Amino acid sequence: ENKESGLFTARLNRSNDPEKIIMQPCSFRSFTKAEDEDVVIFQKGTVEEYPDLYVSDLSFNDPLKISETNPQQDEYIWGTSELVEWKSFDGQKLQGILYKPENFDPSKKYPMVVYFYERSSNGLYRHITPAPSASTINRIYAVSNGYLVFVPDIPYVEGYPGHSCYNAVVSGTYALLERHDYIDRTKLGLDGQSWGGYQIAYLITETDLFAAAFSGAPVSN
Repeated sequence: ENKESGLFTARLNRSNDPEKIIMQPCSFRSFTKAEDEDVVIFQKGTVEEYPDLYVSDLSFNDPLKISETNPQQDEYIWGTSELVEWKSFDGQKLQGILYKPENFDPSKKYPMVVYFYERSSNGLYRHITPAPSASTINRIYAVSNGYLVFVPDIPYVEGYPGHSCYNAVVSGTYALLERHDYIDRTKLGLDGQSWGGYQIAYLITETDLFAAAFSGAPVSN
């Protein structure tokens, strides 16, 4: 529910529940234990922090950071991510991610791009670096240039992908507009690729909420 990640320990020959070792608001990956010592090396990161290397014993009480991979990040306006929740038009509780510029000022008005591809909220703490893309928006590049980026989850009803997208994406966009005066409702955009591109081609026939839409490699007529 909160997208935190961590480790549990379990014994396969016992019926006891797994025991939590560590759980934090970040993304962990590449846990590797030394063959002959109780020492683990792993990566830990967030949207703001590059997933650098850490070393720890098996208690994870005081991990030691041993790399500094991306110091040049300090020279740029980065971004933050927050989990948002709302109810879709058909009453489902949905989640998504709202990315903001690192220098966000709630007294200002910001244009917002809505990007989606199925469900993405589990990536709340995933680190993203600016990079070229064929047609999907780079979220950190966008917020660094003064945009908000909203990434809603979409649950699908079989046979109705376009309408399922409408129920989730448009309801989520309206929910954010109702909550936050800092979103410029005259400057809303859509971005999606392939499966997302098809849904954008559908959405723009159902609503005029968005000022611009980019549909990358869509399945369309």
